[in-house]
Amino acid sequence: MVNVTLLIDDSDIDLFIQRRFLEVYHFSQTLITYKSADEALNWLGSLNTGFPDVIFLDLNMPKIDGFAFLEKFAGLPETVTANSKIIILTSSNSKADVDKAMVNKNVVHFITKPIKQSDIEELKAKFAS
Repeated sequence: MVNVTLLIDDSDIDLFIQRRFLEVYHFSQTLITYKSADEALNWLGSLNTGFPDVIFLDLNMPKIDGFAFLEKFAGLPETVTANSKIIILTSSNSKADVDKAMVNKNVVHFITKPIKQSDIEELKAKFAS
């Protein structure tokens, strides 16, 4: 179980589903949600401690999409970027999106929605090691 998880998705329904799956399968002690990348970036930039271990990020969002978030995230203090691993959780199954996301040093995994129990079990194993 990770300590803090941040979910960023503009869809209320997707946030609800993701939150429930992560709660039911005991992925994280604390779950924080934001409906916009901009709000999440502001929150991350204000932290001195309590950084999220894992950030689930949707790619397809208005105003600031997931790729713009990744660019801005790289500009945050190293205390944030070094401690937070990003998992792309998106409806896109485009190979171009997968390739573009996985080149980012902070992205550790790519999941196409909907999230499944097997995805969570795989991530739990990844973060346990």
